[in-house]
Amino acid sequence: MDRFFNTTGPCDPARHFMLPPVGRLPDLQPFIDRQQYFVLHAPRQTGKTTAMRAFAEALRARGVAACWATLEASQGIDETAVAEPLWIAALQDGATELPAAWRPPATGEWQSAPVGDRFGAFLRAWAAGLPVPLVLLIDEADVISGPAMVSFLRQLRAGFMDRGVGRFPTSVALSGRRSLRGYAVHTKDGQVLDPSSVFNVVADSLTLRDLSAAEVADLLGQHTQDTGQPFSPEAAAELARITDGQPFLVNALADLCVTELVPDRAAPILPAHIEQARERLFLARTTHLDGLVQRLREPRVAEIVQAVILGDEPFAIPYDSDDLQRLLDLGLLRRGPEGVELANPIYRELVVRQLALNVQANVAPPHWPWATPEGRLDMPALLEAFRQWWRENADVVVAQVPNYPEAVPHLALCAFLQRVVNGGGRVHREFAAGRGAMDLLIAYGPDRFAIEIKRVRSRDRLETVIERGVAQLGRYLDTVGLDHGWLVVFDVRPDRSWEERLWAREAQVGDKRVVVFGA
Repeated sequence: MDRFFNTTGPCDPARHFMLPPVGRLPDLQPFIDRQQYFVLHAPRQTGKTTAMRAFAEALRARGVAACWATLEASQGIDETAVAEPLWIAALQDGATELPAAWRPPATGEWQSAPVGDRFGAFLRAWAAGLPVPLVLLIDEADVISGPAMVSFLRQLRAGFMDRGVGRFPTSVALSGRRSLRGYAVHTKDGQVLDPSSVFNVVADSLTLRDLSAAEVADLLGQHTQDTGQPFSPEAAAELARITDGQPFLVNALADLCVTELVPDRAAPILPAHIEQARERLFLARTTHLDGLVQRLREPRVAEIVQAVILGDEPFAIPYDSDDLQRLLDLGLLRRGPEGVELANPIYRELVVRQLALNVQANVAPPHWPWATPEGRLDMPALLEAFRQWWRENADVVVAQVPNYPEAVPHLALCAFLQRVVNGGGRVHREFAAGRGAMDLLIAYGPDRFAIEIKRVRSRDRLETVIERGVAQLGRYLDTVGLDHGWLVVFDVRPDRSWEERLWAREAQVGDKRVVVFGA
């Protein structure tokens, strides 16, 4: 069977293009050598399961009874009496990878232990029959909830002091989407219980890194080696750039290129194909992307994502909150040099396009009063058309973007531009919680246009916002290599009339010209 780019489930080297699975893991061997417990967390579809199963195999080759198992069957079960037998069954199933002499007992005195102690008794009975260290690599550990999670963690902690060959597992790794902080559970009175209070023996909480640009090229090169079909260096670089090495996105885009867009193995994959695959991925709304989109509707998620989109509220991001940590653990957000940001350009575009979807669908098809006679984009005319549309529809648009009221102007302009350039161009977006603005780069035909979006709030001075915006746009123009651009300033102060909001002026920043539009 020919190998292919995998987007579902663990990788198999016989069937899938894949990198050495343990290469992206942090160095876990010291935790095993020191007989420590630890947490490994990473978003779904990043190669975590593949890597941990490979790590278990490597440990077994060194004479360690390393068992990988998944607790997925106990997802959402908060009753210990129901969940506990499932944990034991999962480990018994995972232990089939071990030599027969290292497998756990099917029956024994542990079965008569009371609920809440039976799992620990099972682990003690298993370890007692082994002449070698027992190491557990437990996947999907964070799907357990409520009292069952408390019991699970407490039973592991109870055996920690006795750990050792012949007594209790020497090391335990809990693997899932969340860091240890994400294992918080709720008590009967509704209070959140800190997981460290029931599992304070964990040595560290680690994560799995994304692919580097070199690793992306290596993965694509495996396809070339098998089939002879090359990815051009420019295509490989673009694929690495827009995904930032997120494994699912890398595999999904590469698979679309070679199976749908360029099935002819004699033809190379070019940057244009990466662009087409990106658009198809958005339209397909895979389970991976759809899961992220569903999160955007949650009010507490919306509060953080809105602050990231706006970029001008540095204290709007609760950096010590469990909600932010959950979004970081999910892989939707990351900590960037300018503050919290969407984790990669694909997610950045996905979020803005999804939030602006209803707005974009209600923008009338363009009649091109903003096109030049040569069919190129007339940006001043386009922005003027937007301002008139915004004046007529601003009140209605707010209802189209629930939970993101303050970001509506930014999203409306993005939706308007997306509607205009669809099929003939591309809107690139840059924003982060500490960036202070949203930067847009519109590529249309041979031309590129830089736009910066800022807003004037009740506590702001218009002139100060303009000065900062002009300076920021000047830096952005340097970055993208343009000599002029547009600054769109939304005046959201409630006491301003439309006549006061709609104006235009020009400014200079160094040798660069800036047109400033009020909206």
